[in-house]
Amino acid sequence: MGTVIITASGKGGTGKTSFCCGTAVALCALGEKVLLVDADSGLRNLDIVLGMTDQLLFSFSDVIAGRASLKEAAVRHPIVKNLRVLTAPASSKLESCVTKERVAAFLQNCRAHFTYTIVDCPAGLPDTISYFAAGGDRAVIVSTPDYTSLRGAEQAAQIFYREKMDNVRIVVNRVRPGMIEQGDMVNIDRAMDLAGLGLLGVVPEDRDIIACGNAGKVLMLYSEGPAVTAYQNIARRLKGEKVRLMKL
Repeated sequence: MGTVIITASGKGGTGKTSFCCGTAVALCALGEKVLLVDADSGLRNLDIVLGMTDQLLFSFSDVIAGRASLKEAAVRHPIVKNLRVLTAPASSKLESCVTKERVAAFLQNCRAHFTYTIVDCPAGLPDTISYFAAGGDRAVIVSTPDYTSLRGAEQAAQIFYREKMDNVRIVVNRVRPGMIEQGDMVNIDRAMDLAGLGLLGVVPEDRDIIACGNAGKVLMLYSEGPAVTAYQNIARRLKGEKVRLMKL
């Protein structure tokens, strides 16, 4: 059976969606069969980052409600082998069929067909996170190295703990080494202490993330920047490899 990874952040603007896409593509490059689920109802934007705008018809709600099968709803990426994408509903209001029990059954179905399922939850602390957390295997909190984001990360982690999930790690994203050296940005050790979480990885600030996202290009295929290396390292760690943190 596959592994379900739930990603969250305590606030918006941390780069969580870019992290999900980059890590998913890196796992595919390692031979894994990956499903990306956009759980951000109403604001869905995985399709934009992956260059799949207007290609995604059915949502995870359609699968849960039985209006479409997982095979019908999860759309194959046109370039990245082994990657399928399932979007969120257009409406920000969850349907009554979306309950913890039915989300858990949906995720179990995902495990049966994919080695990794990565769920991109909404930013903040909405109920959606607890619905998916209850059926997940591990969680990744994506935070930037600033006090407001790290406080949000700590609060987001509490949602997973309440759902009896112990495997919760933090990814510190958009790191600028120069600002850390000058004392204008929280260093990595301090970020871990503030969030109260073990570290999964560090992703440097990379202008190619914005450039590729706006162009609808998959970062991992069009860039050789530091974020690509960071996502590759994180993917290897998710598979159980011991990989040193990249030098910033």
